[in-house]
Amino acid sequence: MQRILPVLVLLVSSTFCCSGVSGQQQLGAGVLNVIPPVLDIRDSYSIPLQLPGVNATQFEGAYVPNKKTLFGQTQSVVFFRDVWQYEFAFLGLRQVRLNVTQADGQEKPQNFWYMVYRVRNIGKNISFEEVKENPEFEHIKKELKRDRNDFVVANKFVPRFYLEGWVEEPGKGYVHKVYRDQIRPQILKKIQYLEDPNLPLLDTVQMMNAELPAIKSPTDPGVWGVAIWGDVDPKIDYVSVYVSGLTNAFRIEPNADGENTFRRKTLQLNFWRPGDSVAQERDRVDYGIPLVDQPNEQIEICKRYDLPGPLLRAYLDSPQADQLVLVAEIDGEVNLKDFQSALTPELDQGKLPEKLIAAFANIGVEVPPATAVNTAIPGKKWSFTLGAGDQTEKYTVVLEPQYWEKDFEGIRFIKSLDYLWIYR
Repeated sequence: MQRILPVLVLLVSSTFCCSGVSGQQQLGAGVLNVIPPVLDIRDSYSIPLQLPGVNATQFEGAYVPNKKTLFGQTQSVVFFRDVWQYEFAFLGLRQVRLNVTQADGQEKPQNFWYMVYRVRNIGKNISFEEVKENPEFEHIKKELKRDRNDFVVANKFVPRFYLEGWVEEPGKGYVHKVYRDQIRPQILKKIQYLEDPNLPLLDTVQMMNAELPAIKSPTDPGVWGVAIWGDVDPKIDYVSVYVSGLTNAFRIEPNADGENTFRRKTLQLNFWRPGDSVAQERDRVDYGIPLVDQPNEQIEICKRYDLPGPLLRAYLDSPQADQLVLVAEIDGEVNLKDFQSALTPELDQGKLPEKLIAAFANIGVEVPPATAVNTAIPGKKWSFTLGAGDQTEKYTVVLEPQYWEKDFEGIRFIKSLDYLWIYR
């Protein structure tokens, strides 16, 4: 267990070849949308937090320093874990109108949304041992040892597919709709016939039982499946599909009540459908989001796709690590009316917001409310110190954007928004 770790992002790309199972139709270039695994070393450890389940009392020992007491040893704890992630690819989000046999034996046409996808285990994983071997992480204690061969990569995909979107209703504005994928063997067979009769497609339950060994070559076909949604509101337009189970990565968020919230790393695929209830199956569902320039339209995009806003992050200037290391982070609370943060005015005035003080308390660091804050860049960057003499610790607070930031009168999107890796 350690106190602090820095952040390093490692992006891993992959290749795709159109060959597949015997008899499968060959796909043209660009037909299959491949989402490569994104291995973030930040996923292999938590930010410092109190050890869950331990309610220790703080006191000054007569013969041992505070950090050696039960209280001291259960504060600023970092949890390590090995992380694996699969490659995900899909053919698009489509609609089809099929005759469905009812309980009375009669057939009735019904509209379905579906996504044909492929999952492959391309052997991408990371161990916290690799973090320790990186020269940038020399401050991690060396007694945390384990044979790299003990790393076990899962060979199962336990998926969850949610289709979510917004429907404009008279007098109510936009209403959020959520749909869980359905197990419909009859519909699956018809979709398989439409897409490729020679390509076996698995439903969610069958996919859970399928083996997913690491591929041996870039041409390995992987495992193919289909997610199906029925009874989707025909007026839905802003649409996202959320896919979980592609990785074991998660984030732990300490709460003010002492409990922790666990959020799973989830793939968010964004789509745009300007359609209605007339001939739904003919409506094109475009991959990505609408490109807009007007500030009011940009705000609407941020809302409808729930794009994560800026974070307020605190870094410790660690001489041991010889760099700034992340110790706390909270939502920057930037509103979509004037794109201003509710927390930065206090920092600009030389005060620490209560929520940031609470975030430090969650990791066992007491920050006096009267702590003086120095402004380096108004609205963006600040610093403060704790302790005195050899015990002085210097901190830097930064308002950091994730997917968008204010740009003149509107928003500047700073990353591709076709797909996002989020935590929920």
